[in-house]
Amino acid sequence: MVLAGLLALLTADEREPDSDVSSAYDDALSTVLASVGDAVAELEAVRLRRGVEDAAFDNIWRG
Repeated sequence: MVLAGLLALLTADEREPDSDVSSAYDDALSTVLASVGDAVAELEAVRLRRGVEDAAFDNIWRG
């Protein structure tokens, strides 16, 4: 639903959209972007945690 709405916005012609529809799409876009930002932050945290765990594991075997 959200992606379909965003696609409709991208493919819309030069007409001025209704303000209610426009604000709904703005809200949906903000929600999607916030979710993507949260997912990227979570993936970065997992990557960093795994790096620390791998380094600790390597240190155990070295010495």
